[in-house]
Amino acid sequence: MIPNCTLVTSCFILKKYNQHSTNIDVFIKGLEMLLKIPCYLVIFCDSLSIDKIKEIRNKYNLDNITHYIKKEIEELDYYSYIDMIRTNRENYHPTKDERTSPESHFICCSKFNFVLKAMDIDPFGTKKFGWIDSNVGDNFSKICRNYKNNMLLNVLHNCSNKFNLQILNVTDNKYKEFENKREYYSQYRWVVCGCLFITTKEIGVTILTRLNEIFLKTTEQGYGHGEEMFYLEILDEYYDDIHRSYGDYHNILNNFVKQTEGFDYVFNYISNNYLSKGHHKECIDCCEKMLLPIENFEVELNYDIYFKILFAYHIALYYYDKNRSTEIIKKIKFLIDTNPFIKNEYNKNIDFYRCNGIN
Repeated sequence: MIPNCTLVTSCFILKKYNQHSTNIDVFIKGLEMLLKIPCYLVIFCDSLSIDKIKEIRNKYNLDNITHYIKKEIEELDYYSYIDMIRTNRENYHPTKDERTSPESHFICCSKFNFVLKAMDIDPFGTKKFGWIDSNVGDNFSKICRNYKNNMLLNVLHNCSNKFNLQILNVTDNKYKEFENKREYYSQYRWVVCGCLFITTKEIGVTILTRLNEIFLKTTEQGYGHGEEMFYLEILDEYYDDIHRSYGDYHNILNNFVKQTEGFDYVFNYISNNYLSKGHHKECIDCCEKMLLPIENFEVELNYDIYFKILFAYHIALYYYDKNRSTEIIKKIKFLIDTNPFIKNEYNKNIDFYRCNGIN
């Protein structure tokens, strides 16, 4: 009943570096829901937090599936970059937030290295490894809606053998180029939900090492505020090694294995943006992830959003694989002829759809 996955998290109390940082009692309260979960857990923590974390984990008799790595942040691998990060933020930090500091940024960007360390130690001999941000909130409210006690375990047990990651939005690929990095970091670009990822060791070592490289290179270039924007490069570089789920932060656990929530959000902010930016392959994957549970009657039917997804799927396929697009047109026409609810959606904008191949 323990998923074959080692989950990694961290807890460093940064109050002495930034007065606006979360105090230890609030931090531990946000972490407690995670500490209740019967899963293999590696926790990087400091001397201020380790005893409180152990107390909670022991209370639930989970100490035997927990591995602690106590470090002060000055002892972590990339602490030597802290002065460079501080200088970068003094020189150029348009997304400045009083809750963050050079130290919090450094800890956030160390998560790739933390998971690589856990893979190297491999205290539980698991097939998969993953990262989860420690502050999951009451009843996992920061990454889930209507949490049930099987949901995180389901994710750990059933995620694919690829690098599993949730897509949050669509960002222009021009920002992968060095000459556009200043513009890229002029505002926070929502790319992925970096608070959870699951991977096998083989794929994970490669991708996490690359993310470490991007963190260091971006820091040396004078940028980098948060770690999620580092993923822009790897989404293309390792396209076939990444299993994408889609949605907002509060639907991560709901959608990580299979899409169950937030269809409107995913259609409006992800599949449509893929289509408008000409990312047809990505749009196809996104549409297919939404169509599967709808057409298997696994979620409540919303014919409006279903028809819009089908149409976007058809357009993306038209530019990527015309033979498959022809098949989807046949399917849509059949649905219009046989399902009055689909026909009603078609008739709402019939001239537009006819101009785009459905007549």
